[in-house]
This record gives sequence, C-alpha cells and structure tokens, in this order.
Amino acid sequence: MLRFHDPVEWDTADECGEGSMGSAVIGLAFNCSLAEASPRIVKAMQVPDLGQRGFAFTAAGIGPGSTGS
Repeated sequence: MLRFHDPVEWDTADECGEGSMGSAVIGLAFNCSLAEASPRIVKAMQVPDLGQRGFAFTAAGIGPGSTGS
C-alpha cells in the first residue's frame, strides 16, 4: 500500500473499502504535497482499525522533504 503516489488512487481505494488505508497514507506523505496528503491523513486517523489508525499518525509525522531513508 505504500505504492500510492497519487491522491486520486488513494481516494479510489478508500471508496472501494480497502482495509489498509492507514499504511497507504504513508506513501502519500512521502510522495505528495502537504496540501494533498493532509486531508487523507486526517481521514485515515479515523478508521476503525487501531493498527491502521496508528500508521496514519506515523504519516502525520513525516514532513515535507522526507526521503524515507
């Protein structure tokens, strides 16, 4: 799910009921602008699965210019 580089792909997966949206939003945090990723990070922070919610909070800590290394 870290493969998401495009917010539209994330939105489509979310609408289809994919279960890993918290981990997927980490990919957006690395690959998109803050303006594009932020609303999706906030949405992922509200998923029922606690593990996936935790990944969303991880994504929130990834700042602009992060390289992932």
